[in-house]
Amino acid sequence: MITSLFVLIAVVGVLFAGLGWWSQRAPPATSGVVDGRLGACPAEPHCVCSDAGDGRDSMHWVKPIALPALPDTTRWQVIRRVLTDLGGQVQSEDQGYLHATFESGLFRFVDDFELRMDGERLQLRSSSRVGYSDLNANVKRAEALRARLAEAFVGVKP
Repeated sequence: MITSLFVLIAVVGVLFAGLGWWSQRAPPATSGVVDGRLGACPAEPHCVCSDAGDGRDSMHWVKPIALPALPDTTRWQVIRRVLTDLGGQVQSEDQGYLHATFESGLFRFVDDFELRMDGERLQLRSSSRVGYSDLNANVKRAEALRARLAEAFVGVKP
């Protein structure tokens, strides 16, 4: 009985480790800005996006982040710092768009995190590369960014 349980745990561990390795591959084709917006989420519940139209997709929709009236360069500096403090690694950045990745601790699953400056709002998309559910990891990350940015912008001067 104990041997069977050990074998089952080992098989599940190897399976999840393999998925973590597999998620190291390149980001999906839905990343980036398409027609002036971040890509839509797939049907699975492992993605959130604030830039998905009018918010009718309630399973995937999160509120955009309000930004203070500061120069874009100042805002991006603060956003980059907070993002890396949260554990994100900036992969690319181009004219109001930023793509970062986050890696889970145990199995090293990779999540893509995208930001798009939209006037006084920051649109975001966070999606896991593998799996069906993310156990709300992407929602929690979006809300953590929202809270940390609110703190970080206090007292920032242009």
